[in-house]
Amino acid sequence: MNKLKGKQKLKILTIQNLVTKLPGFTLGPINLDIDEYEYYVLFGPNGSGKSTLLKTILGFYRPESGKIIVNNVDITKIPIEKRNIGYVPQSYSLFNNMSVKENLEFGLRVRKINKKDREEKINEVSEMLNIKNLLNKKSNQLSSGQQQLVSIARSLVTSPKLLLLDEPLSNLDPQVKQNIRKVLKKIKNSRKTTIIHVTHLIEDAYELSSNIIFLYKGRILEMGNSMDLFLYPKTKELAEYLGYINIFPAEIKKTNNDLVVSLDSNFNLKIRNDYYESENVFVAFRPQDVIIQDNILTDYINNNCFKGVIEDFTITSNGFLYTIKVSDKINIVFLSDKKFENGKKISFCIDPNKIRIVKELK
Repeated sequence: MNKLKGKQKLKILTIQNLVTKLPGFTLGPINLDIDEYEYYVLFGPNGSGKSTLLKTILGFYRPESGKIIVNNVDITKIPIEKRNIGYVPQSYSLFNNMSVKENLEFGLRVRKINKKDREEKINEVSEMLNIKNLLNKKSNQLSSGQQQLVSIARSLVTSPKLLLLDEPLSNLDPQVKQNIRKVLKKIKNSRKTTIIHVTHLIEDAYELSSNIIFLYKGRILEMGNSMDLFLYPKTKELAEYLGYINIFPAEIKKTNNDLVVSLDSNFNLKIRNDYYESENVFVAFRPQDVIIQDNILTDYINNNCFKGVIEDFTITSNGFLYTIKVSDKINIVFLSDKKFENGKKISFCIDPNKIRIVKELK
């Protein structure tokens, strides 16, 4: 079973051999343990099954097999309304004919919470999310950022043990997005609920959580500490998603006490010695790990230097993204803030400490 390790933490959610089948898509089998009061980011490309997993936990979809256990109770066949799981959908789904306060109060009324307790809960969550000034407004009078805050507040007000967020930061302006991130951090630090946050935005995982789960084509491929996964991906699929554009099939060999990856007969890269000799692997490195030779000491780069010709470039928000033709089989992509013309001969180096060896999962 996939586990994110902690020191004897309680498991708020356990998923065992879960399989959900939809037309044209199968999720699973999924095995997962989620620790209480932690913040998890579930990320991956569009169509990987992130929302399907959330909706299966919530009860929108009935799994074909497997179990969903929340707080030591098997809820696999329990109706949605009895699961006490908070959910913030991609669309805000607020009641436009109600005020913000009435939207927050709706779930409490359904649960037959008395008026005094309703007022206390609404006041508490309104202060936490700083929306007290919105309580008397109709939801259709709110901006998209305000609607998202109210949607989160409505899910929190019922004190769920588990809160599921489906792309809560999509389609928001950068400033609004940053404000929502601050709110999510505040909820995380309150340690009153466990959060699973679905996103395709890598920066969400960087900023909000140390626990990340990478879902790909309905399966969990990698999971663990966010920095470990970002710096040392183990699969080709995750490396591609994280921006390791330079990925080539390779073979690791030992030469004169050095480990070398052979891309072809004329292109061999020295790598860190903590890898091992292996076949059927891929070498991966990012465009920013390719450095123009004049900008770095040759002895530091361990002589991993080559020559090529610039064939093409595109302009990005981070600089110029160049393609260097090294041989008939190999083109290298690198990032620079300098402008070079097509056809220019160039020398470049690749730091062996930045090269990753990954495997492709069939």
